Amino acid sequence: MKKAFLTVSFLFLSLLLGGCDKEKPIIAFSKTPFTKETLYNTTNEFNVGDRIYFAVYNPKQFKTRLLKLQVFKKENQKSEFWGYEYLYNRTLELKNKTTFSDYVVINNSGFYIFQIFDFTDFKQPVVIGMVKVE
Repeated sequence: MKKAFLTVSFLFLSLLLGGCDKEKPIIAFSKTPFTKETLYNTTNEFNVGDRIYFAVYNPKQFKTRLLKLQVFKKENQKSEFWGYEYLYNRTLELKNKTTFSDYVVINNSGFYIFQIFDFTDFKQPVVIGMVKVE
């Protein structure tokens, strides 16, 4: 009985203390536009020419109403320090200060890194995400 109580207590405390940070911004990718029904149908694998829908959520709100999206292609054979190709750069205007959703189309296979910057700081991205296009 004591062991069961200790085990349950340990699991509860580890979930309580070791959980995710709910205050960090997130980026999610999907094959369909984001709605309340499709919000949890996310994926990081796409086919060449597919629309890659992305949604950015920041619970603390963004500092400005402008964001900068940058997309880089990661070469498979290169090391983590080089082998990146600059692909896409776009300024995004927010309708509200916590969420943004849009899509991009990528016509070559590979790994792609999405970086979202707040318009006040281009040195540190707010959120980074990665997708695979085959």
